Amino acid sequence: RGATRVHAELEKALHEPSLYDEVLRLLARRGHAIPAAVLERDVSRRYEPSPEVEATWTALYAGDENDELARLGEALTDVAELVWRWRNDHLVATRRAMGSKTGTGGSAGVAWLEKRAQKNVFPELWTARSYV
Repeated sequence: RGATRVHAELEKALHEPSLYDEVLRLLARRGHAIPAAVLERDVSRRYEPSPEVEATWTALYAGDENDELARLGEALTDVAELVWRWRNDHLVATRRAMGSKTGTGGSAGVAWLEKRAQKNVFPELWTARSYV
């Protein structure tokens, strides 16, 4: 019974906008050119980076560093960095404990974690820095 409730809660969360989705909606409400395809995407699917979103972050970073949206981008970058550190710590601990054995639930274990560790959270916040 408890597992069914947890599954239902996870399924509900999968279909709700992420923090980044909400931030992109805020940028659009503030007049930034966030494409409709990004704003109306199926939030249950993996987010794909957008050149237009990258351009928006580039413009925000190139402007007033005290602008609240630029500061929001920096706060999100702090969160992304913490996620990256956690993923890498988890990867190292798992590699040390299990080596290359099959992971929990039959996953590829360390290989699966290595693939995930390479993915950036809030990707355009990182790539936009190349243009500022």
